[in-house]
Amino acid sequence: MTDPARSTVLVLQHQPDAGPGNLAFWLDDNGYEWTLVDVPRGLPTPKRYQALVVLGSRESAFDASISWISAERTFVAECAAAGTPVLGLCFGAQLLAMALGGQVHRMVQPERGWTRVEGQPPFGGPWFAWHQDEIKAPPGSNEVARTDRCLHAFTSGRHLGVQYHPEVTPDQIADWLAQPARVRDLLSSGGTVEEVKAETGRRAQEAAASATHLYNRFFAGAAT
Repeated sequence: MTDPARSTVLVLQHQPDAGPGNLAFWLDDNGYEWTLVDVPRGLPTPKRYQALVVLGSRESAFDASISWISAERTFVAECAAAGTPVLGLCFGAQLLAMALGGQVHRMVQPERGWTRVEGQPPFGGPWFAWHQDEIKAPPGSNEVARTDRCLHAFTSGRHLGVQYHPEVTPDQIADWLAQPARVRDLLSSGGTVEEVKAETGRRAQEAAASATHLYNRFFAGAAT
């Protein structure tokens, strides 16, 4: 009997304001069965899923003081070993890198807001970034996009990690900009609320189209 997990896309979420965003719409529009898991509440059994998506988090992937992070890193590594293609987004990319033998470090200068990422489509382009940690790619992986500050996308077999947020929607960005703690983070990294709002108006449509191309690329590879 076929394990139903093999036809399920598992999406790991870490906090309410960092949900799957436009990825949820893409999965629904393309007929995928998917399940959203609240990681701090517990993880299912690691196995061969159709794909695993790891979303963002305010935490650092190398923070050993938070028990669910090490448990999730082990989960990602075991799912990957079982043959599950993994898509990591921001924190998810960091966790994927560590699960595959890479490293994550604190940056000298965070990146927050709309960022020009250099790389071939669908990896490069204007993307929304919000992170203070950077990735050293896993052994044997391919670096496919970066800024002058850090690596932004890598592939390893059928796995893909991106440091930016392709999934973020204008509504999610507006929610982040309404949170005092996030506004303080933005100001400390040299950005302003007004600038991000204006850039969102200019960039959101293009970024949504780029996200569609990115998902098409990953899930086509995941199916092979």
